[in-house]
Amino acid sequence: MTYSERDLISVWHPFTQMKNATAHINIVKGEAEFIIDDAGNHYIDAVSSWWVNVHGHAHPYLAQKIFEQLNTLEHVIFAGFTHTPAIELAERLLKKLPSNQSKIFFSDNGSTAVEVALKMALQYWYNQGIAKTKVIAFEDGYHGDTFGSMSVGGESAFNAAFRPLLFDVIHIPTPVKGKEETSLKQLEQALQNNDVACFIFEPLLLGAGGMLMYDADVLSKMITLCKQHQCIAIADEVMTGFGRTGKFFASEHLSVQPDIMC
Repeated sequence: MTYSERDLISVWHPFTQMKNATAHINIVKGEAEFIIDDAGNHYIDAVSSWWVNVHGHAHPYLAQKIFEQLNTLEHVIFAGFTHTPAIELAERLLKKLPSNQSKIFFSDNGSTAVEVALKMALQYWYNQGIAKTKVIAFEDGYHGDTFGSMSVGGESAFNAAFRPLLFDVIHIPTPVKGKEETSLKQLEQALQNNDVACFIFEPLLLGAGGMLMYDADVLSKMITLCKQHQCIAIADEVMTGFGRTGKFFASEHLSVQPDIMC
């Protein structure tokens, strides 16, 4: 029995209807932009293994640094304790982020980064005793697969089973070419009651929504509207960050910066 056949018996893969699934390709090695299967076939990893691998596979410098760290300290609880690599990474990231960003909260994946950002925004208003609990997002957006991130994402087959359990979100049209004014007007209308805690968006490029692109100018106007109505702007940079739009973060293309970045 091959590893691909064994995989079908014992592993449940994400975004996969396992009842009708065919055998998955068994990858045994990575080299730079390639992943290589057990038959020696090379595939270009064009999606960076779901956007998380921007430096290529089996990078010797990264492998050496990970090896050194694992031989020193592999993990320690981050409440009540800290460690040097986390401090140094936070300091280096802050130098790359827009100047209005001052703290790094570490998370472990895109979905939970979004959850943390939403909770930060909601708790910010809660701590002040201000009743702002609504959230605005694009109707074509994708922000992850935990319950909060599904709530702010667009409706799809992947979250349909959970829709009755998700919290209410004001979804507005994505401001693609020809829909800019409609999207702006709906955002402004939603902000009128001053009960919106935050507006979350994928800056300039919606990935899972169909690689939809929109202009930096309209997003800057949207963030300006949010600031005028004391609404926290959250940029979900999980897919757009680290050079994928020509700048280190997509938010650098904007004339107005978001309050929180994932």
